[in-house]
Amino acid sequence: MSSPSEARSRLTPVRLPTVHPFIGMDLSSLLSDRISQRGDHPFLIWDPPDGTAATWTYREFGDAVGMTAAGLVARGIGEGDAVVVHLHNCPAFVMVLFACARLGAVAVNVNNRYAADEISHALGLTGAAGIITDPQFGLVDVLRQQGVWVATLDPASGVVPDLLLDADVVGDRTPDPGRALCVQLTSGSVSRPKAVLFTHANALWGARVGAAHWGVRADDVQFIHAPLFHTVGLTWQLLATMWAGGTVVLQPKFSASRFWEVSLRHGCTLTNYPGLIMQDPEDAGVGHCYRSWIGGLEDPALEQRFGVRFFNAWGMTEIVTSGIISDPQRRSEVGSIGRAAPEYQLAIQREDGTDAAVGEEGDLLIRGTRGLSVFSHYIGDAAATAAAFDDRGFFRTGDRVRVLPSGDIQFGSRAKDMLKVGGENVAAREIERVVRGVAGVVDVAVVGRPDGALGEVPCAFVVPNATESNPSLVARVIETCRRDLAPFKVPRAVHLIDDLPRATLDKVAKEPLRQRAIDLAAAEANASSDPR
Repeated sequence: MSSPSEARSRLTPVRLPTVHPFIGMDLSSLLSDRISQRGDHPFLIWDPPDGTAATWTYREFGDAVGMTAAGLVARGIGEGDAVVVHLHNCPAFVMVLFACARLGAVAVNVNNRYAADEISHALGLTGAAGIITDPQFGLVDVLRQQGVWVATLDPASGVVPDLLLDADVVGDRTPDPGRALCVQLTSGSVSRPKAVLFTHANALWGARVGAAHWGVRADDVQFIHAPLFHTVGLTWQLLATMWAGGTVVLQPKFSASRFWEVSLRHGCTLTNYPGLIMQDPEDAGVGHCYRSWIGGLEDPALEQRFGVRFFNAWGMTEIVTSGIISDPQRRSEVGSIGRAAPEYQLAIQREDGTDAAVGEEGDLLIRGTRGLSVFSHYIGDAAATAAAFDDRGFFRTGDRVRVLPSGDIQFGSRAKDMLKVGGENVAAREIERVVRGVAGVVDVAVVGRPDGALGEVPCAFVVPNATESNPSLVARVIETCRRDLAPFKVPRAVHLIDDLPRATLDKVAKEPLRQRAIDLAAAEANASSDPR
């Protein structure tokens, strides 16, 4: 784990420009403004499938933030300290974020499906002093061995009682938009998730620009089921709604069986489009109040079926909000992801650095201002931060796109060695790192295999030591991955292979392995369905 001084230096953001839109503001001042303007308006509605539903007005939420800040102070948290948040969506997640903002502390928002080893990595990067977790995840005893304090959620109420102290011991702090606010862990094409540092200015940028992109209004009710440890839930939805003074309805996670029930009960008007509801009956959601959904691709048929405006968009953690977005005043081409957002500068380039022609697929680069419209840096990885930007300051997204003659942009592919498992980005090298640590493994390559429910799932091709017992090695690989990785990263199949196919420069040729994974899965499916 990092020393306190080293951790603090890692959490020091880049300097903001002298003039920017959020001078004299931070996330706490945004909340204070909303309390003064809309104090009695509902801000947060908690409607879990199990447990106690609750509503906080802006004023009541501000009081809860003050109590949470007092609870963190009692645990020794102050300016510059970090706290790991390991939770489903819940009121405590939002309260801790704003309490850290008030204290000048940093919330480290990790995927709630992370295993203990992945959380330990986050602790090491950030030097966090404590962890807030849900006891239902079953990691409390293991996490208490990390040498930091552990506070636990009350799943029934969605809050952490031990952190709610009936005292406000936190004085006013001069707003500093350049101060570190939170860390978002993201899977790049590396062996460990990268820690993306957001400033208060980043959060305010996401709030203001997101509200403008989606046309969020003060009378809107935003249904949030996307995880808050990702930017869609956090900046695109939660903070954008607060900027407009609206209401959020928070769910622990997406539930197809409860989507319409909750939407209708609260009169929700905005949400992130959940593709699974396409399986619902034609009359599902009759009488809903939705006027727009955030999605991925222009789809007029979807709009017609549900009677909503479908905003297609592209973004990623490092970009804070959407860098490609629909124009609400015009239609994009079917299947496109929108047009370049006016707040950013985009480039689409060939491998030699020249601009791709219209209709030609190229690497997508995007330029903003670090610490404001794009992230500050990767914590503890100066080399990765430097490599992420070209010499003109453009961020290399790792995505490949093309501009259509209409000016709309069409997604092509991922340039990096990435998988997309049930909406989660997974670096193949992260899984490979864990598998290589298993005794008896000589080499490994992980590829994605198409999956009807999750989009794709990881499969591992392992070169074993000649003395290994095949069934035993496969079992150990699966067991180790289950112990050290989040469940969605665990390979669905482990195939033993004599040698890995190679391409130029001795790189593993993964395309033939992808096809082999498909063929093996098909063969297994045929064998299991054979009645003989």
